[in-house]
Amino acid sequence: MRRYITVGRYEYSVFLLLIIAITCPLTFAATYYLWTSKTAPFIVEEPLTVIDFPTEIRFTPGQNSTIDIIIANSANADYEVYLSITLSDTQYQQTYVQVSNHTYIVTPGNNTLSAWIAVSKNAPPSNHQLNVDFLRY
Repeated sequence: MRRYITVGRYEYSVFLLLIIAITCPLTFAATYYLWTSKTAPFIVEEPLTVIDFPTEIRFTPGQNSTIDIIIANSANADYEVYLSITLSDTQYQQTYVQVSNHTYIVTPGNNTLSAWIAVSKNAPPSNHQLNVDFLRY
């Protein structure tokens, strides 16, 4: 078997020509794919952020008051937000505390959401954590 092909004055290796004949179409196909197929990360971010919330909330029995929660909306759309206010002791809350769990409309930019809390006149002293969760619709 001949290992070289002669073209004019030049001799070419059959093995080298075979490698070129196989790799050229593969290289072309890979290059075509890389140049025509592009990918990019697709990220959906939470548009709402709580930017201000009271660090401590003090009440006396019989007191009704509001707390202001500032939420930033970084999107260009309005959202409905349900604020859920709970105490770490649900039994104490069910017996002595009423809260406003409302749905608010949050527009682009900063929004102040005011929620009310009412403590019963016969509530004993206590120390609990107040949790405010929001659910975006």
